[in-house]
Amino acid sequence: MTHLDFSKNWIILAELSVWEAAAELALYIGLLREKAGLGQERPQINDAETALPNSAPIIILKAAAGDPARNGFSWRVGIDRVEISGDSLRGLWNGIFDFLAALGITWPAPEQEVLPQAVEAAFNLKEDKAFCPSVSSVRDRRRLFIGEKTGAKEREKLVKWAARNKYDALVFSLREKFFWARAMRRGRIYGADRYALFLEAGGCDLSLLLPRWLFLLHRDMFRMEFGKRKMRLHFCPTNPETISRIRERAGKLFTRVLPGVTVPGVFHLLPDQGHEKTWCACPACRAFNPAEQNIIAVNSAADALADIDPRALLSFFDFGIAPDEPGASGIAPRKNMFPGGYNGTC
Repeated sequence: MTHLDFSKNWIILAELSVWEAAAELALYIGLLREKAGLGQERPQINDAETALPNSAPIIILKAAAGDPARNGFSWRVGIDRVEISGDSLRGLWNGIFDFLAALGITWPAPEQEVLPQAVEAAFNLKEDKAFCPSVSSVRDRRRLFIGEKTGAKEREKLVKWAARNKYDALVFSLREKFFWARAMRRGRIYGADRYALFLEAGGCDLSLLLPRWLFLLHRDMFRMEFGKRKMRLHFCPTNPETISRIRERAGKLFTRVLPGVTVPGVFHLLPDQGHEKTWCACPACRAFNPAEQNIIAVNSAADALADIDPRALLSFFDFGIAPDEPGASGIAPRKNMFPGGYNGTC
């Protein structure tokens, strides 16, 4: 067990590029000091090159330069010394919040902050170090889908909550023209830039690929249910004209938002939430189960994405069916696709 004495005058050493992260760490140490009856004085933040007395207790923050997509971190505690390192700025934020969680601070929901019940000047840590490697692929990021109907203030709360709970990516709908216009200009994106969170595009946007106004003149492009064509929910993926339309539409949408997405671009095309198995029952489509119809549709969009940016990836809904179980898809996804899902609100 390791002791941290918060009654001492701790100093945080940080480069200017991680100054905001240092300020947030100082804020929480100040809150712990206050709860321990030591006043709310925060640790002083100094430039990493500053010479200090040998006796000064210090917290050293480091963020590696290089690939910003790396999210790994480590931290360790010694006698009057704490070191928190990240494989990037994103990794450093993860390390800081992991360290604070080890001190007993949690964020169970947006705008909810729980400090440990009892805080003493000599704080006892059960563990004196932690290490988490960067994910090997952007496919494995922890991501939060933020619905297009979520208000601006609520989005800011969600972004803070996601960062403090070590999410790495935020996903915004392809429908959000104004949001992606701001992201391309590196404008206000609800604090995501502060926490170096990655931006991804998509969500429950699969039906977006076939505009509903086409139903009046092209009903055969839409799904059939009990012998009648339905405008709501998805479309008929075996109709060649439908495939041509959604590929063209996907290409336009991907091209529009790609400059605002974090490189390498990650997109998501998921079915309407709650209606994942509601697909077409026309004579041609009856040969394919919902998982197969879904992949047929997303494959055509993936072809369009590959033409625009061969590095970009596209996730499709994972029905959670093993390959040898009934209902599994027998259609192979494109090489630039990976199975995914959603959390948050589409």
